[in-house]
Amino acid sequence: MDALISIYTQQQSPRFRWAAKVLFQHAMGIEFNVFTDLEAFQLAPGFKINYSPATVDDAFQILPHKLIWEQDIVEQEFYVGNWKGIPTLCQRQIGDLPFDPLAATFFLVARYEEYLPFIADAHGRFPATESFAYLNGFLDRPVVNEWAVTLGKIWFGAQFSLEDRYNYLTTVDIDNLFAFKGKGALRTIGALVKDVFAFDFKAMRMRLGALWNWRRDPYDTFRKQRNWNKTVGVEALYFMLFADFGPKDRNVSPYSTDAAITLREIADWAQMGIHPSYASDSVLEQVGKERDMLQEVIRRPIFQSRQHYLRMRTPHTYRNLIELGIKDEYSMGYTEQPGFRASIANAYPFYDLELEQELPLTIHPFVFMDVTYYDANYLGMDAQASLEAMVQWVPKVKAVGGTLISVWHNRTFSEFEPQWQGWAEVYKSLIHAAKP
Repeated sequence: MDALISIYTQQQSPRFRWAAKVLFQHAMGIEFNVFTDLEAFQLAPGFKINYSPATVDDAFQILPHKLIWEQDIVEQEFYVGNWKGIPTLCQRQIGDLPFDPLAATFFLVARYEEYLPFIADAHGRFPATESFAYLNGFLDRPVVNEWAVTLGKIWFGAQFSLEDRYNYLTTVDIDNLFAFKGKGALRTIGALVKDVFAFDFKAMRMRLGALWNWRRDPYDTFRKQRNWNKTVGVEALYFMLFADFGPKDRNVSPYSTDAAITLREIADWAQMGIHPSYASDSVLEQVGKERDMLQEVIRRPIFQSRQHYLRMRTPHTYRNLIELGIKDEYSMGYTEQPGFRASIANAYPFYDLELEQELPLTIHPFVFMDVTYYDANYLGMDAQASLEAMVQWVPKVKAVGGTLISVWHNRTFSEFEPQWQGWAEVYKSLIHAAKP
């Protein structure tokens, strides 16, 4: 849309500039200019917003909330309002809006609450159930995008729409490249002994068949995924766990020849990122080692990352990734609940609240992962019920012109375990429904 916003403010701050970029440029798709000189503002082109307590003729007034000018991190007391059917916070009593969308965007998208003390889950993560969005009933809504669309219609007319900006990206975490292959001699012998003592001769036959290349390893579902994606016309991004064996890191050996062959094949037709290990705990040197080994294997530079188990220490994990040259991060979401962790369905630049500055890392929030639906520890739904729930996210993201990112695991498509039965069809149906 050929539109422009001009904003008048009596002062500026890093928080203000970042929030304006996220709301107007990333969520609304409209360029903006900022003026602190009133005369220059009045002569400026575009729709005019007065972001100050002053009275300015012929300008839409938004009264700033104090959060946007603060320079510390303190507990905030917000109540949730309702504006045109959309939840709001950072309420204002005067002006043309009953809330400050810039301050509200800053609080939600910068993940302000994750810098405050919280009770972590068993993996040291910020729990969905402690989030402001979950506690106030809007985790399932990209409210920042909803504000953007509604404001666009008010400012530019009822014809304003962002639906043509919608996109879908399928992402796959490779926590286990193979079920049987590439595990090393000790792990393989131990597994065979276990099969014998358990009288599980079916598993033994499958294991030996994969090891001796009589049959494809059950978890090696990548060619099927490639064909499904190509048929529908969607892109895929893979995140490979490439670390030494550990209690939570049970992938193939980084030195496996079978792994190298398969990973190079995947890298020929899809993008690949690093899946920093659980054991690394976001330690710079360990993550760098894992990234470097994967780069050597696939013979391509890696600029994308998603944390294994979504383990993040905000902002330290992001700072380490930036130092390693990572440009795009995909961990912004929850394992135990689907929804919009940052209340937005667009990629956005990372804001370091401790340093009070924007840093060169783009955050790509995802909406749901397969594990959340089928795992009995979370929603524990069957394949058909999961598909029906997943498909409902498509119109929500499409209506606001966001990017729907879903998280899958290659083992899910193997249908090797009872909980994965029917999930290949779930995936094929979902990507057909979600394609742009």
